[in-house]
Amino acid sequence: MRLLLQDKTDSIKENYLQSLVLLYLPCETFSPKDDAEKTLCVSVDVQDGLLNVELDIKVYERIASSHCRKKTDTQSTEPLRMQVKLLVGEAFLKAAKDLFGYLPPWGIVTGIRPAKLAADYLTHFGAEQTKRILCEKYFVVPERADLCIRTAQNERRLVEPLLAKPDKKTCSLYISIPFCPSKCRYCSFVSATTPRLLALIPEYFEKLLCEISDIAATVHSLGLTLSSVYVGGGTPAVLEAGQITRLLEKVYALFDMKDVEFTFEAGRPDCITAEKLKALKNGGVTRISINTQTANNEILASVGRKHTFEDYLNCMNLARDIGISCINTDLIAGLPGETEGSFRTTIQKVCDVRPENVTVHAFTLKRSSEYKTAHTANVDSSSRTAFEMISFANAFLTQKGYAPYYMYRQKNTVGNLDNTGFAYPGTECLYNIYMMGEYHTVFAAGAGAVTKYVSRDRERIERSFCVKYPYEYLDNGKYAGFDRAFAEHFYETVF
Repeated sequence: MRLLLQDKTDSIKENYLQSLVLLYLPCETFSPKDDAEKTLCVSVDVQDGLLNVELDIKVYERIASSHCRKKTDTQSTEPLRMQVKLLVGEAFLKAAKDLFGYLPPWGIVTGIRPAKLAADYLTHFGAEQTKRILCEKYFVVPERADLCIRTAQNERRLVEPLLAKPDKKTCSLYISIPFCPSKCRYCSFVSATTPRLLALIPEYFEKLLCEISDIAATVHSLGLTLSSVYVGGGTPAVLEAGQITRLLEKVYALFDMKDVEFTFEAGRPDCITAEKLKALKNGGVTRISINTQTANNEILASVGRKHTFEDYLNCMNLARDIGISCINTDLIAGLPGETEGSFRTTIQKVCDVRPENVTVHAFTLKRSSEYKTAHTANVDSSSRTAFEMISFANAFLTQKGYAPYYMYRQKNTVGNLDNTGFAYPGTECLYNIYMMGEYHTVFAAGAGAVTKYVSRDRERIERSFCVKYPYEYLDNGKYAGFDRAFAEHFYETVF
């Protein structure tokens, strides 16, 4: 789509217009070249204290226009820039509704962390007023506004112990295992799946242990205290039981693990064995994930999962028998072929086995996934259907005693919907909150990992990116990503 912007207030950037377009066209790309088929034109000016926004959208043969005006509010806590953004968003929704026939559940809320928006308003207003602002200014549907506020409130409660000790410098650790036995069709994670690349695991593993050692030395030299550890992927359960044991022993040898949350993303049932679960239990892991995404075996096969729902149930029972007491299960709303009825069945069947956490993801057409590269062929991307699914999940999980505690959004998600984590009280994954809420530094080890440095006041954030692919990680006997000198300089600057 071509974007044409004339803004005399200098308040709007093209990336904001792009995010608005993605509310309705999750796979859209943007080009400065002439495009007679898809165009968004926006004009903004202010005269005599009156904001004026004129907007036109053209998608092939369909055209819609809107005109919004509003007095600037000099008494408002919101700066002019934000007032302009809200008015442009309102104008866009008016035209888009005429063009597409519906309003997205999140209205004009953009960005990765919608709960942060609610949290910001909750610092000045009560829940009722915050809901009114979300619904009236941002056009969020009441159901999503309620969920957002509940999530923000629970997140605040869970991080209060961390915020209550501002002088205590804390951090978390992420460990990347970017390997899978096969790639799901919806997945865009940088993970190695071919036999040739899977053969790199032993060498990769040894290099990873060295990098974790370097991070540990830096953590100690900076006087930081570890709060949580998360082993993600890929599918970390592709590691052999002996490798899992060595990894856990390494972490426990390098860090003070007293009261540290330790999560291992066991992931796909086709990679999980009793021996591996025993290694996790005996090695000090406090919570794991066993993921099924759906209870529909036909859909599991169609998206490239190499397991059945029955395999998931068997893994859950095995984990319980071994004594693992905190388990998360990931689900995806809106998978191609999934109906509202089959998704409801999935939620009900998963709740029957009572995982402590259930994370509900909205289907996302990720940039390098097979679905995206196939131009979304045979993908049911109805945002309204996906919304009904996650709305049911919200209500049903709440009824079953789960509470939302973190949420985030991704680009190219149908309907601009959210991913929300629900948990029984007392079983929440603190790492998810610390990482997504940017409460402290998260050191990351391994290919595709990103170290996120966060200052004490959370005003300054720096990122250090590791190379994406395992073979790059091993190239020339070096790894890239974690930079001790950069870490030390950052902490010298901000602390």
